[in-house]
Amino acid sequence: MYQTQSRPLATALRLALVLALVATVLGASAPAVAADGPTVDSEPSVASVQAENATTNSTDDSTPSQADRLRVTPVTNDEEYLSIETRASDESYNTTGPTATFELSEPVDAARVSQSQADVNVLGGGTVIQIEYADDAAGSNASLYTTELFFADGSTHAVDLYATETDVSVEAAKYTQYSDYIDYTLDQAEAAGYERTAAGARDYLENQEERAKLFDSLFTEQVMMFISVAFAAAQNFVTWILGIAVIAGLAIFLERKHGWILRLQQMAESRAELMREAVRQDYEERRNSAAKHPLEDISEIGINASRYWAESDVETVDDMIEIACKGIVKVDERGNIVYDEDGNAVFSHHGVDDLKDVDPLTTDQLRSQTWLSPLILEGRLAATTALSNIEAALLVAEKDYNRGNEVREARRTVSELNARLSGDRDYQHAETSSNAARPDRHTDIGGHAAGGD
Repeated sequence: MYQTQSRPLATALRLALVLALVATVLGASAPAVAADGPTVDSEPSVASVQAENATTNSTDDSTPSQADRLRVTPVTNDEEYLSIETRASDESYNTTGPTATFELSEPVDAARVSQSQADVNVLGGGTVIQIEYADDAAGSNASLYTTELFFADGSTHAVDLYATETDVSVEAAKYTQYSDYIDYTLDQAEAAGYERTAAGARDYLENQEERAKLFDSLFTEQVMMFISVAFAAAQNFVTWILGIAVIAGLAIFLERKHGWILRLQQMAESRAELMREAVRQDYEERRNSAAKHPLEDISEIGINASRYWAESDVETVDDMIEIACKGIVKVDERGNIVYDEDGNAVFSHHGVDDLKDVDPLTTDQLRSQTWLSPLILEGRLAATTALSNIEAALLVAEKDYNRGNEVREARRTVSELNARLSGDRDYQHAETSSNAARPDRHTDIGGHAAGGD
């Protein structure tokens, strides 16, 4: 009996299971049928909206905005009244002057200044902004102005500007460099009798321009006319004949009236040349005469002393002048004159000038240090005798051959040296003057008595 009741129950369970399967198959095929038919609008599900928002947020977070990429660069210039100093790059700046200009790395859609005393202009397709301040925008101290920048992606950026000296006039600053010219023009106008004002300076300049135009038009026209006439006349043969005739006539007239001046000048030049030639010839004649005058003919020297001088190649008065007043040029073994590195002749000695440097002045010093050594050795001439011979020869040259300009100074030097050497003068304790009378030494240095020691 139990088995009979359970069979209908199992059958009912199988039927219910089959119905459930059929219902499931029909529900799954319904969307496919609907897709083949007309489309029906339906709102998106919450899950799909959240997924889309997540995707959008992830994309926005990975790409920086234009405001983040912005770089602000101040535009500087050489004007002293406009300057921009960076306090914080891309964020804060100190500006001086009535305007401030910046270049932007990202183009802006719009810009504004939060404060009322300034305005901003967007230039260059949004890559340049220029802020213009009112005259009293800065006040007594620097004033803060905030410039807001708006970009196409919806981002914004603010730049702080601390403005100073906004009351400077740009036009006045530009014309400052002309102040010197303006002052000069005013001074010139005042000196010319005009008022020292802008109107007076303008009247002065206009008057000067009118005078310049008048002068230019007058003389330019006249000069051009003269040049054209002269050029035309130069092409005419008759003009050349008349010109030559006028020049010849003028030359004849001047020669007849003033020619005596030219002739006198020519005669004067010839006379001066003749005088110079006469002086030169006279000098050569006197020099030749001195060269023929032997020392032995001078009574103060004589034959005996002249023999020692001849051994030093000093035989005539001219030879004595050369050796005592000029010195002797040094020669080498072949008899050629020796020259120094500068091309100047080298002297063996400078005559009397070398004797002045001997200190103390004694016979021994003269024998060891001077060119008189061969003459004043033992058994030859005394030092005082040699100096007296030099003085006597130079005195003859001065008196007989008129060569005082050559020998006078050397003769006086020799006379003083001889006086010091002979003891007649002591320059440290002398009580007599330099022109005191000197004893006549001619009797002591006669030609025969002074022959040797």
